[in-house]
Amino acid sequence: MVPDQDKQSLPLPPDGAPDLECAICFSQFNNVFRTPKMLQCKHTFCLECLARMNIKSSEPDAIQCPLCRGVTPLPDLGLPKLENNPTILSYLPEAMQRVYSVRFNRSRGKLQVKRPCTVSNSLDVGLPTPPCASSNQAPWRRRVQELLNKPVCRTLIKVLVSLLMVLLICVLIYLLRPQE
Repeated sequence: MVPDQDKQSLPLPPDGAPDLECAICFSQFNNVFRTPKMLQCKHTFCLECLARMNIKSSEPDAIQCPLCRGVTPLPDLGLPKLENNPTILSYLPEAMQRVYSVRFNRSRGKLQVKRPCTVSNSLDVGLPTPPCASSNQAPWRRRVQELLNKPVCRTLIKVLVSLLMVLLICVLIYLLRPQE
């Protein structure tokens, strides 16, 4: 349990109880992937949402608060080492107040529980945005680039280009044949 002194150090809603759901995904906080993580600005979000934000961010070593735009540098050991919100944890059922140790592998887009538990051991949060895709690039261009990077699309494009070349050669042969 968190001492009363710590409970009062964080701002609470007027009714005295903190909001027990993430302001981004509106899911209830828990002690695994939806652990309440506190940014330097004291705003709290679940670990999963922060991981999804970090995956899409061009700044992998910091998190920008979606509410106040304050920037929080990430700890050396990564996103899961951000401070838990003790006030919110104290309002969770007693069995959920012990937080599981979670790793975040940004390059693979995975949150993983270090030790097996009764919940799923890993969670995919997406893959990082490639550095070449700039934020000022048009959304349709990013989508076309994503499609072109897929093997099926590359194969389809090669087949279409080959067919167009054959068609072009046939047209040239037809046009260049001797007139009778």
